[in-house]
Amino acid sequence: MSAPSVHYSPFDPTIFEDPYPIYEQMRRESPVHYVEEFDCWAFAAFEEVWTACQSPELFTSEKGTTAGHVFQEVVDVFPALDMMDPPRHTQHRGLISARFLPGFVKRFEPDFRAIVRDRLEISRETGRLDVVRDLGSHLSTLAICRILDLPKEDGEMLRSWVDAVFYREPGALGITPAGIEGFARLDDYCLDLVRSRRASGGPDDDVLGRYLGGRIDGAGMTDATVASLMKELIVAGTETLPKMLAATLLRLGERPDVRREVIAEPGLMLQAFMETVRYDMPTQFMARVTTREVELRGETIREGQPVLLLYASASRDATEFANPDTWDLHRSAPRTVGFGHGTHACLGRHVARLEARVALEEVLAAMPEYAVDLDAAERLYTEYVQGFASLPIEFAPY
Repeated sequence: MSAPSVHYSPFDPTIFEDPYPIYEQMRRESPVHYVEEFDCWAFAAFEEVWTACQSPELFTSEKGTTAGHVFQEVVDVFPALDMMDPPRHTQHRGLISARFLPGFVKRFEPDFRAIVRDRLEISRETGRLDVVRDLGSHLSTLAICRILDLPKEDGEMLRSWVDAVFYREPGALGITPAGIEGFARLDDYCLDLVRSRRASGGPDDDVLGRYLGGRIDGAGMTDATVASLMKELIVAGTETLPKMLAATLLRLGERPDVRREVIAEPGLMLQAFMETVRYDMPTQFMARVTTREVELRGETIREGQPVLLLYASASRDATEFANPDTWDLHRSAPRTVGFGHGTHACLGRHVARLEARVALEEVLAAMPEYAVDLDAAERLYTEYVQGFASLPIEFAPY
């Protein structure tokens, strides 16, 4: 095992502030990097991340996919699509995948547009809108409630629990006590949801109904397993979109000429969002564990060692993307890991794309000359996910 040539730790404050200089040094000097502190490895280059994503037989998700799972031991591994390998993953995902395909998801566009217009109407006369708190968080939460047939009145409560899960205290390692409590409350909520549906019956073709009626290896799933799977969808559906929407409006706000181009050609709005997903990738990494010894770039990774797939680093790899540190509206990238890849390609990617397109269309139609108040913005800094917790924009009241 070679000595590390660059210092990297997922919990290093430098990574929280600006990870890209370290990521660039890792790709150049140590793309398969040993992290002695946790006896794990980090893949910084695109090719290794891409390959690991599509190689579950070698890099398993069954031991967990976050730092807390694979080496902090903060939370136990629970039943979740994100923590399954084929064929188990294939069976579970197959139960609900049809509800997340583009042809099905498009029926929610009027609902999503109504949510956005309602949020914009509230801020119309003030000339100020927090893209995360006033718009993105409400859109993502109410959207996942609509998709999962949850009461929209529960949206605010669910979002507060998810926010607690992802909040990190400065100087502290990993998830906070409030975050652990947030997980517990989500567990209780979803378990009550499952038990209530079992007792009262209800539709069998929505997501919950498909899980309850599904057979895995010929047997039904327990209430606890179904509750865990529902919790995963709630967390995934509410957490990332607000950060990506805010980052997209920031990038367009920095480039008035590009913003005008997007307004003139609305078909470019989704392209702007997808380039932002690459450029401002919120997910810093996902974890895997090796199933056998493997050698990569002259380094030997033992069986059972955790591996961190640095998505944000891979998304800035110059061997895959020309001028990777430039936000380019017209970039055409044949391969990206913005929504994952392989077995665990994001189930909700078509929902997120629809939410983003609708939100951008409505915001740019209502306030095309907005300005970003970056001095008042707040960022979320964690080992796992980064991005804006608040991003106000200002515009002429209308």
